[in-house]
Amino acid sequence: MTRIDALAIVPVRVGSQRLPGKALLTESGKALFLHTCDQAQKARNIDRVCVATDDDRVEALARAAGHLVVRTSPACRTGSERCAEAAAAIDCRVVLDIQGDWPEVAPQDLESLVAQLLQGAAATNTLCVPLQDPEVMQNPNVVKVVRGLHGKALYFSRALVPYCKEGPFPIRRHIGVYGFQRDVLLRIPGLPSSGLAEAESLEQLRFLENDIPMHVLDAEGDPWGIETRPDYDAFLQRLQPRRSAANRPSQS
Repeated sequence: MTRIDALAIVPVRVGSQRLPGKALLTESGKALFLHTCDQAQKARNIDRVCVATDDDRVEALARAAGHLVVRTSPACRTGSERCAEAAAAIDCRVVLDIQGDWPEVAPQDLESLVAQLLQGAAATNTLCVPLQDPEVMQNPNVVKVVRGLHGKALYFSRALVPYCKEGPFPIRRHIGVYGFQRDVLLRIPGLPSSGLAEAESLEQLRFLENDIPMHVLDAEGDPWGIETRPDYDAFLQRLQPRRSAANRPSQS
């Protein structure tokens, strides 16, 4: 296989705990993870989109939609481990790990991640947006990120961070997309963990505690991950105006 510059991998497992079988929900007209694949295919500097899974149903749906599929081990503990296994079989320079439950991630934001990686300006990177709703800030399903002066992640948490003792401080919401130099990604499954990633159930903390820097770019879009049934229902509601616009006859 000819070497490519940028590979996007959508890791998909069906055993979600908060919303069982969410990857296969089809009330939008297609399986949830296929929306994520569609967004990745719109990014102009992504050369190939691949679905990494250990599930026969996911594989069948992905192949029917025309996507490359790499079967991965059910022993993969995280999305990045699944991506590392898939990336080992595909010769590329950089890899995006686009979680299958982020169906509205903006193609231009994926392009920004790829561009920074191809320039050699980051070992790993991800996305964030401002978070201003106090109620959402307290939601443990919404991951927060603290960023340093040079744009690198200091910490990720399901708790509200940072704690603001004096005056307001910008709170940033993390978007579940990760970019890697391929050689960095292939190291991920062998990294030790102090237990911090498991405590927060946030795999990216394992990168940070192993001194792998992660740049955090500001996203132009405002996507939301699908963690619960209300999240999926909100996604369906957001789809309605776009569907109506797409079905509206053009004015000559």
